[in-house]
Amino acid sequence: MIRMTNTKLHAGLNKPIKILHITDVHLTYANENDTPRHQALMQERFRVFQEEGGFPPFTPKEYFEQAIALAKAEGALLVCTGDAIDILTYGNLAVFKEIVKGEDLMFSPGGHEHQRRCVRTMEEPYPYRETARARLESELDHFDLSFESRLIGGVNVITADNSMDYFTRETVEAFKRELERGYPIVVFFHDYIWDKLLNLKESYHPNVRLTEEDYRYSHEMIELLLHHPLVLTTVSGHGHCDEERVIDGKTHYMTAGLFKGQARMIEIV
Repeated sequence: MIRMTNTKLHAGLNKPIKILHITDVHLTYANENDTPRHQALMQERFRVFQEEGGFPPFTPKEYFEQAIALAKAEGALLVCTGDAIDILTYGNLAVFKEIVKGEDLMFSPGGHEHQRRCVRTMEEPYPYRETARARLESELDHFDLSFESRLIGGVNVITADNSMDYFTRETVEAFKRELERGYPIVVFFHDYIWDKLLNLKESYHPNVRLTEEDYRYSHEMIELLLHHPLVLTTVSGHGHCDEERVIDGKTHYMTAGLFKGQARMIEIV
């Protein structure tokens, strides 16, 4: 069964709410529509995550299904912050869509949702990244992959995509509109807020095509997340381990990978 890290946040609510955070599932499936190379890669990557996870008793798919059942049993909103699939294969997309079909959850992608091989997503050629993103948006059209907000029990729960190592102008503008609503906010995204690549101010690879304006907007978002009084915290994944980081007096959270059988239950009171 899933091992839980419990986190309590204080927002002065009349009635507590719960959010179950999962991340880094790393499904590793390929089917007959995938190339032999991808089929072999998925077998290899399954062994990688089995070893990193300490040979857990359940598969990532089974842990994902357990998390959905647990969220329902606890009356919690389920939020998944990406790397649900390890590589963008036909098999992985089919299994992911089967798991989430008809389920109520919020989802923000990670870099691996866009990958065809195991490198940082922004190191892929730009045309491929655009094609991969379009495919995801078409296949997963019941999710808003870029930005979503839900008001639950007086708390504004937000997912904001930073899977490409930055926050877009559109994301920043959407977030500012949510701030104007005046509710306490918890923000979920894949890449933890203290990650060095998220905090760069210039390109680190020839395939990274970010402009000065891109970096300016992304850093504006980071500043808002760190210092705006309505933001209770940020919750992320990517690092495959549980960690809490206090930055300028505010605690931010990273949740361990679900492929290890770990998740975070957040209670807001």
